[in-house]
Amino acid sequence: MIIIGSGPAGLSCSAHLKDSGIDSIIFEKESRAGGLLKTKIIGNYQFDYGGHLLHFRDPKIEKLVKNVVGKKNFIKIKRKAFIYSNRVLTPYPFQVNTYGLPNHIIQDCLLGFIKAHLNKKRSPRNFKEWILAHFGQGFAKHFFFPFNQKFWKIRLEKLDSEWAEWSIPKPSLKNVMEGALGLNKEDFGYNIWFYYPKTGGIETVARRMAGKAGKIFLNREIIAVHLKDRKILLANGEKWQYNRLVSTMPLKELIKLIKDAPAEIKRAGNELKYLSVFCVNLGIKGPKITPAHWIYFPEKRFIFYRAGFYSNFFEKSNNYQSMVLEITHLPEEKIKENLLIKRAISDFKKTGFLRNKHQIEHSGYMRIPYAYVLYDKARSRVLDKILNFLEKNQIYSIGRYGRWGYSTIEDALREGGEGAKKIARCQSQNQ
Repeated sequence: MIIIGSGPAGLSCSAHLKDSGIDSIIFEKESRAGGLLKTKIIGNYQFDYGGHLLHFRDPKIEKLVKNVVGKKNFIKIKRKAFIYSNRVLTPYPFQVNTYGLPNHIIQDCLLGFIKAHLNKKRSPRNFKEWILAHFGQGFAKHFFFPFNQKFWKIRLEKLDSEWAEWSIPKPSLKNVMEGALGLNKEDFGYNIWFYYPKTGGIETVARRMAGKAGKIFLNREIIAVHLKDRKILLANGEKWQYNRLVSTMPLKELIKLIKDAPAEIKRAGNELKYLSVFCVNLGIKGPKITPAHWIYFPEKRFIFYRAGFYSNFFEKSNNYQSMVLEITHLPEEKIKENLLIKRAISDFKKTGFLRNKHQIEHSGYMRIPYAYVLYDKARSRVLDKILNFLEKNQIYSIGRYGRWGYSTIEDALREGGEGAKKIARCQSQNQ
C-alpha cells in the first residue's frame, strides 16, 4: 500500500493499516514527516507552522493520540481568545461578548440580531446571507463582514456556509443579551479546551505518530500518477506500482499529476480554489505581551487577521515571547517577504500590545501555500465528481486538503483510520 504524504491523515492511515496487518509505504516530499505539523526552534523561541492545536470531540481519537504521544506529555488548556476592534479587546466569540464596546455598536448588534430572528423567511443561499440570517445587520457590519472579507479575500456571496455551520457559534437571544450586559458566563465553540505538547511544539505529535506508522521515505516527491498502469513516478526517477493508493496531498495538485485523467476531471480540478497564509514569526524578549492564546483583528488597518502567542501554551512563562502574525492571500498574489514582515510589525506596534520593555530579537516567516479551501459554488459542483472518480480508480484522497475541506487535526486522524478500514475491507473481499 502506497500513501502520499506524511501529515496526520497519512500517518494515521499507515498506523491503522499496520494494526490490520497491512504493510504501507509513505512517500513524503519534505525532509521530515508531519505535513503542516512542524515546529521550528530558534534560540529561545519556538514557532509552529501556523496555528495547530488538538481539539477532541471524538473520545476514540482522543484516546488514540494520548496513547501514542503519552497522556503526561500533554497540557490541557482552556481557550483564551479575543477580538480587538474599536481599540477594545473583547472575548471570543464576538456575538456573545459585546460588553465594553461603544454603545452604538452594542445597540446595532442587539437590534439587528432581534430583527433577523423575527424576520426569518428563507434559507440562506450563500455565506453572506447566512451571516445576516443568523446574526443580523449589526453583527455583520461590526465584525462578520469586515473580518471574513479580510480573511477570505473574495466577496462573501461567492462562498457557501457549509463550513460555518459547525465552526461558528450560533447563540440564542438570551446569550446575546447577556453578552451585551457583561453577564455572559457560558463558553461557546468547538475549541473551548485544547491540548498541546509540553515540549517540542506540535511536531511532537507528528514524530510520535511516525513511530507507529509503516515505512516513511523522505525527500520523495511524486511527479506523476498513471491510472491505467497503476504506477507513480518520483522526482528521483523511481517508479512504483500500486494496487490501491492513498493520497493526502492537495486534491488540486493530485489531479494535475494524473496524466491519464479525463478532460472533464482535469477541468474540475482546475476549478478548486484556495487561500495561502503568510506567517510572520516574532521572537520578543520581555514580559508577557498578553495572556491571550490568540487574538482576531477584523479591521482593515491591520494587515494580519490573527495574532497567536505560542509562549502562552507553555506551563511556565519566561522572558522570551514567541508569537505569529497570520496573513491570508490569494495564491496568485506576488509576495514580497521583507515588505510584508515590515508592515506586519509596524501594524502590530500600533495595537499597543508591544511596550518599551519589549525587544524584537527575531523576525522571520513561514509560508503555507495551501492553507484554507474556498467553499465556493465550484467546489460544491465538482468535489463529489472528483472524489468518486478517484475511488473508482482505487485512489483514496483523505485529509484536510485531500478531501478539500475545512477540518481539524482530529478530523484528519479520523479520516486516516476510516480510509485504512475501507482498504482492509476491500482487500479481505478480494482474497
